[in-house]
Amino acid sequence: MASSNNIVIRVARPEEVELVRQVLRTIYYPEEAITVSYKYGKDPTPDDEKFSLSFVEPGYTVLAEDTVAKKFVGVSVGGPIYPGDPDLMLKEAATTETRKWSDILKLLAQLERTADVCGKYQLDRAYHVHILAVDSSYRGRGLGKKILDFQINLAKEHGFGAISGDFTSVFSARIAEQLGMESISQLSLADYRDDKGEHLFDPIEVNRLIKTCVKLL
Repeated sequence: MASSNNIVIRVARPEEVELVRQVLRTIYYPEEAITVSYKYGKDPTPDDEKFSLSFVEPGYTVLAEDTVAKKFVGVSVGGPIYPGDPDLMLKEAATTETRKWSDILKLLAQLERTADVCGKYQLDRAYHVHILAVDSSYRGRGLGKKILDFQINLAKEHGFGAISGDFTSVFSARIAEQLGMESISQLSLADYRDDKGEHLFDPIEVNRLIKTCVKLL
């Protein structure tokens, strides 16, 4: 647990799945670049939420709470990645409940295959930050940096040799680089096409480039 003034950062408890769901719906999904720029609908899908919430029980989800205002103002979700994950993601993409999650999985598989974190650093697993979000009214206070730093230390505690993340805005990428994470690959979300050549995302300027950043631990 970390504390700064009235902000407490901690790991979400297994019984807090519904709480995390509401925090994600309030803070993360309304502005998440891939979600809101998708051309066939801006709302998160049930299978997307299910994936995000699957990391609560293992202890990889981090919450930031303003203890004075009694509200949650930040959230981050991480978890292990393995060398064969891109193939598994593409296999899952063929059986998803919704087309949107299928399209997102294909994009994420391409990001992971291109970065090849486990392969590049000869690891049997690495820790990957899937989500990093801060309440808009709390930005500019360094909270995102503190939450990501908490995730870095969490990855160390769990014995991972590296931490990575696909950062979808210039601001989150800057935070990662300030914490010593190195950009090893990037993808233009604005120019991305699926395997049929269809343009699926129309992001705003700050979200046009996705950077995959890594730090050895």
